[in-house]
Amino acid sequence: MPSKPANFEVANASGATVRGDINDIFDAIGRNNGYGSVPTTPLPYMWYANTSTGRLGFYKAVTSSGRHEFISLADGNFYGPDGSAGSPSYTFSNSASTGFYRSASNQIGVSVNGSMVTEFKADVVEFAENITVTNSGADSQFQVSTGVNDQDAIIDLAADTTYADYGLRLRRIGGATSISEMVHRGTGYLQITTQEAAPIVFSTTSANRFEIKSGGSFCAIGASFANATLTNGGICGKGFGTRTGADTDSGNNNAASASTGNLFNFYWDGNDAYFYIDNTRLGHIDASTTSDYRIKRDITTLAVDGIERVKKLRPVTFKYRDYDIYKQSEAVHEGFIAHEVGEVIPDACKGTKDEGLQLIGIAPIVSTLTKALQEAVAKIETLETKVAALEGS
Repeated sequence: MPSKPANFEVANASGATVRGDINDIFDAIGRNNGYGSVPTTPLPYMWYANTSTGRLGFYKAVTSSGRHEFISLADGNFYGPDGSAGSPSYTFSNSASTGFYRSASNQIGVSVNGSMVTEFKADVVEFAENITVTNSGADSQFQVSTGVNDQDAIIDLAADTTYADYGLRLRRIGGATSISEMVHRGTGYLQITTQEAAPIVFSTTSANRFEIKSGGSFCAIGASFANATLTNGGICGKGFGTRTGADTDSGNNNAASASTGNLFNFYWDGNDAYFYIDNTRLGHIDASTTSDYRIKRDITTLAVDGIERVKKLRPVTFKYRDYDIYKQSEAVHEGFIAHEVGEVIPDACKGTKDEGLQLIGIAPIVSTLTKALQEAVAKIETLETKVAALEGS
């Protein structure tokens, strides 16, 4: 049986001895010197199956420190040296300073051109350079996934040592009622910016709802808001919902505050500001109450028979009935019928009969009442003068 050779030399000897030396050498080569102990005379680049460590290696130099063992004799696993960023243990023919190395215990480093760019640790992957995701010809996607239903998916951004763990966090909270949140830390402001003249749009259920226009106004989205003001800081929406007090309703025995199911709005047509509940026009802020001369032109004294107008007005009492948003009640009120007032004082009635709810403007009525009173005073003064003349005679 061949035995471990003392060296790889065949000395001059008898034929049987020479044949034995040759057989020993070929046997050593065939089993990669795997005799259970190191070769007696190692040579550079000699293979050695170290049955003590269970690894196959080779001699780079003729000492034990010059031996590199890198393949498992049991399962063929590969074992490389630790290496470094400048000299990675697994590298490439034309990029010797680019590859993989052991940066620390249970860590894998990736180096490019001699510098570490990525470290794979037991619980985290750290990148020392920028990350770009490019999928040429298709959508590019960066995904953070837990793979289970009760864990959170988180992206943390840290740019200072005050909040070293995170200054801004994007989190998807796992569970049956998952929510998504963005958390900003510190006393600086959280800024969402568009560089060009573009709006910021808010959507729910895949439909656009509101937008901050490039001019700074906050508007609802829809055809009916196409001409909404672009004034910085302006708000244009479908309506405002209110409550019966902030916490309690002092007008209702301090009952708990409740939300209304209706919306209210104001609308300016260039002359009057109208007040709406839902789609019902309830009243208006009469612009005639702003009576400065600088907003008026073609001013003339009212030339009507005020007394005749007053005589034609029909003051009434009434109760509200169920109509539109109005609720029937038994309270008795005093007032006028809008279209009847309009037949006497056209400027006092807003709207058209049977086309929406008509409104009454107070200023034209006050003007007519003042004119009637002036006429009555003039008549009284005339009568007083006549009476005085008769008494004097």
